[in-house]
Amino acid sequence: MIKLKDLLVERVDYHELASEMVKSYKLKSKIKFNTGKDKGDYNWKTDTINLRPSYSTIKEFLITVLHEIHHALQRKKLGAKKYEKEYYIAGELAQQKGNDFHDDNAFEEEAEKWAKREVRKWK
Repeated sequence: MIKLKDLLVERVDYHELASEMVKSYKLKSKIKFNTGKDKGDYNWKTDTINLRPSYSTIKEFLITVLHEIHHALQRKKLGAKKYEKEYYIAGELAQQKGNDFHDDNAFEEEAEKWAKREVRKWK
């Protein structure tokens, strides 16, 4: 029989970790948790990173947060209006090629590549 005191349980506070990650990139983006079909998303209008309440692995969580942080960095660099305009142009270009507006958007592809490289710093 396993005694409760013998169990080592490590709990990760996703909100605290995500907030610290955002701050480390000198951003002021808000973190919110809610449900949805995607692992996460970025609301450029409110500068909010929306995350899901749970992830299958810590690595999946880190990559998701980093992906959304990259969008916030893009918005910070370009400004909100220019970010919106260029994001939608990239989505339209993807659609004109017969691809998906979101999944094949150059902004999404760049954010995913950056997140997968950047995750090494957080492991």
